[in-house]
Amino acid sequence: VVSRMYGRVVHVMSSLTALWNRTFAVLGRVSMYRLVVFALVALAVIAFVLSFFGVLAPSPIELVAAWAALAASCVATDAVAHRLLGKAWRWESSLITVLILLFVLRPTVEPLGLVGLFVAGVIASASKYLLAWQGRHIFNPAAVGATFLTVVSIWLPDLGSSSWWVGTPYLAGPVILLGLVVLLRTEKVRIITLFLVVAVAVAFVRASIQFSQAGLEFDPGTVFWQLLWSSPFLFLGAFMLSEPLTLPPRRWQQFAVAALVGILAGWPIDLGDISLGQERALLVGNLLAFAFTVRTAVRLRFVRRDALTPSVREL
Repeated sequence: VVSRMYGRVVHVMSSLTALWNRTFAVLGRVSMYRLVVFALVALAVIAFVLSFFGVLAPSPIELVAAWAALAASCVATDAVAHRLLGKAWRWESSLITVLILLFVLRPTVEPLGLVGLFVAGVIASASKYLLAWQGRHIFNPAAVGATFLTVVSIWLPDLGSSSWWVGTPYLAGPVILLGLVVLLRTEKVRIITLFLVVAVAVAFVRASIQFSQAGLEFDPGTVFWQLLWSSPFLFLGAFMLSEPLTLPPRRWQQFAVAALVGILAGWPIDLGDISLGQERALLVGNLLAFAFTVRTAVRLRFVRRDALTPSVREL
């Protein structure tokens, strides 16, 4: 009996291993940028369909209008920048920025709101070239655009701000499935898992303290599931924090960045008129990642041959 059970376990493990290898082989045939585009497009289509049933914050017409404004600004900015720099235009990068901003900012049909979306798209795309170091983004472009618009909205509220409407139970399942595909391709499952654990845990502690201070009854189960399904943590981790161009090179450094962003996202620090929300937490993590990258960068020095020792010169 034990032998048969062991044989079944080995058979199941072998089958799972074979399935994993086949899945990874299929994902490996698609470039990382294109896979992210496919995942975000699929999520946008799902959101558009759900918007007809009134279960999401934006309406269908607001989603279409917001997408048009963001697409026009991001594509135009990227096209001009690539023309000036003499580089080939990567449409996948433009579309990724457009779709992330679509889920992060507040869709609208109001003229001033559309202007705000357009400005956010321009700032996000421009940051790829102005806030870069040795071909790497220092900050996540979408987070830069969303942060800029949120700060400007302090004085011009009609321009809109970040809303993270993607944080809803109706989109939690698609975000998890599509995000997992992206994370498997980029091999960042453990990094983002740590971020989610830290963010939810910190937000849970924060909620318990707030309930206690307000004298309200605290239901741990309800609060936990609301934080997991109705917060932007899933989308932030899967499609923004996981961006390879803004992560440090070493694994322990990536874990450190994920933990820091999780703490700041789970417990937003009050900065006056705004708080250190999701996108600002990500920018702080990006800054730490950049510090790690600069510190571990390899620096080459050219030395004259006659300055070398005889033993080294013979190599």
